Amino acid sequence: MKKHLLLISTLAITLISAQNNEALKREFERQNKENNERFDSYVARRYGSDRSPETQKLIQEMRANLAGFSGDVPNFYQTDDQNQIFNNNVDAITTAGGITGLATAFKGEGIKYTVFDGGRIYAPHIAFSNAPNRITNMEADTNEYSSHSTGVASILGAMDSPLQTKDQNGNVTGSGNAKGIALNSTMDSYRFAQTTLPSGLTTDIFGKILIAQPKISNHSYGVNPGWTYGTTSSGYPYNAWYWNGNYISGNNYDLMGTYYTTDKQYDAIVYNNPTYTIVKSAGNYYAYGPGYNGTTSNAYYFTSTGVSPYPAGAAPAANCSQGYDCIGYGSLAKNIIVVGATNVISSNNNRYTASTDVVKASYSNAGPRDDGGIKPDISAPGTNIWMASTAENTTGSTTWQINSGTSMAAPQVAGIIGLWMQIYKSLFNNAELNAAASKTLMVHSALEAGNIGPDPWYGWGFINAKKGAELLVGKSNNTVIFNNETLNNGTVNTKTIKASGSEPLKVTLSWIDPEFTVSNQWSELYNNRNSRLINDLDVRIINTTTNTTYFPWKLDANSPMTPATKGDNIVDNVEQVVIDNPTPGTVYRIEVSHKATLKNNAVPAVTAPQDYSILITGFNEVLGTQETGFGALNGIAIAPSITKDITHILKAPKKSTFSIYDLSGKKLQSGTINNDKEPVDLSSYTKGIYIIEIKTNKEVISKKVIKE
Repeated sequence: MKKHLLLISTLAITLISAQNNEALKREFERQNKENNERFDSYVARRYGSDRSPETQKLIQEMRANLAGFSGDVPNFYQTDDQNQIFNNNVDAITTAGGITGLATAFKGEGIKYTVFDGGRIYAPHIAFSNAPNRITNMEADTNEYSSHSTGVASILGAMDSPLQTKDQNGNVTGSGNAKGIALNSTMDSYRFAQTTLPSGLTTDIFGKILIAQPKISNHSYGVNPGWTYGTTSSGYPYNAWYWNGNYISGNNYDLMGTYYTTDKQYDAIVYNNPTYTIVKSAGNYYAYGPGYNGTTSNAYYFTSTGVSPYPAGAAPAANCSQGYDCIGYGSLAKNIIVVGATNVISSNNNRYTASTDVVKASYSNAGPRDDGGIKPDISAPGTNIWMASTAENTTGSTTWQINSGTSMAAPQVAGIIGLWMQIYKSLFNNAELNAAASKTLMVHSALEAGNIGPDPWYGWGFINAKKGAELLVGKSNNTVIFNNETLNNGTVNTKTIKASGSEPLKVTLSWIDPEFTVSNQWSELYNNRNSRLINDLDVRIINTTTNTTYFPWKLDANSPMTPATKGDNIVDNVEQVVIDNPTPGTVYRIEVSHKATLKNNAVPAVTAPQDYSILITGFNEVLGTQETGFGALNGIAIAPSITKDITHILKAPKKSTFSIYDLSGKKLQSGTINNDKEPVDLSSYTKGIYIIEIKTNKEVISKKVIKE
């Protein structure tokens, strides 16, 4: 009977998700129709009666890559272009025995990445020839192959590919390896442009995501809403700099740092599909502007009829002129992972040894979001990366390239998270590492870079594949806490632990937040410091001896280059509290609470609990887990704690309930407590560690039992 109930529950969740996605699909179609109508008006203003074949082709390409509008100015998606393997410690995962507690190598077996990029991946490339059918192109064959998408795919999973560069005389000028992260993974390939799929359906990136239903995807493209260099060959009137924001009544406005419509769409997709992780590049437009790198200083802005030169002294400063605020909308969503680029670490045998080893790539965009939300989320090597390439036509070819960009950094992060997903499945009975948990794991395991704590250049730090895998092993042997939990309205979830004192006591919390509804008014968009959170969760650590409260990291939205401080964070759906030197044996209480009323993303929104992911390290004993603090469950015990068949729940209140979980979080049985010594039968389970959760209508406590 229980099995039937589980199936019905799973089916209900699936149906709800499908219904929500259908509603999203209708909303995306409405937005796409509106954008196309606005684009038609723009084309009429800009090109008038010119309908030459060249202009028609240009307009068609522009429409396909349309991302949105800054006022009346259209913005377009554009791509954001084997030492990095050692930089981020991936080789520890892909080598058998590289991670203590993992006997085998993990190379992406059973993991499928979905790549949304500028064109089709060249599937016959030798980089993907280590196994059949590694690449599946989901677009029609009339779409050209892309060197960019082929390169991104090779970073995700090219086979071992040592390469050399030579000069015109045949002398070797450099050597490297285009070896990717997940060598045995598979990939589905889509264009980010609006296209007609083989099914006959014409749809944009958001429609394709809902069709693909990925578990993890890479998006190495973005929008530049600041300065861009335009040429006559790409449809601009002059070879000059163009401002992609607006110039209104002598004032310049832009959407850099602005949470906008496309961010809302990404957030809505992940909220409705919480097992889906999106990884996106931060963009490569840092310091762009008139005179950049010896270019012309001619500067233009868009008008309702074309372009106009800026009056002397009126042009805005270069992108990120103060060191921050040049990430374009679409890479500022709360529920995705945005990646900044660094130079490859070439010292110390290409290994990280200190934060000073990590150097921001000169081109990599900087955050934060305008409300102070931390973006990018993480950084990874992106400069001079060896990778596969192809001729950009419908025939394709096997060639190679060395390229730089956040486009090269993002697939490293996506690749690593995919390997973590594979390890998670292996350790926890094929369970899925969801979007909140993958971000929690990434943030908690990151290596320090830049300022202590998070910052606008590196986010939470430098990706560390090995440490993430070690934390997963720690979850499996119960030496770390890494759980998916739920916070109910008006409650406080509490864990009481005893600090080991041998390492920092560190808590990382993240959750998938409902999408924020944005305005189209410049007064509501430009440099708006109001929080984009819907549900504001809080995590605190309290020293139970001194009652000292420790707060999470946060950035100052008005001065984000100032090192992060600790206090009440009201803008991020990731919070981290760290006590660098906890006193050994001291008891600390970890509290997860919330402000206001927790809601879902229904229209209108209704009261709903909020799921979250939490990871805790730096303790050697868990003293209790509760929903609202100490109370009736405080004296509960489990005896015996090691058994071959029967154990007992002692001193639990009558009519309270219990549930049994394995370490993957799967519920195995449940019941009601009717006796002071309630028997629990574990005889049918395999040997291992199980969690017994006892719950009243106000409190929850968890106890561990070992089945021999």
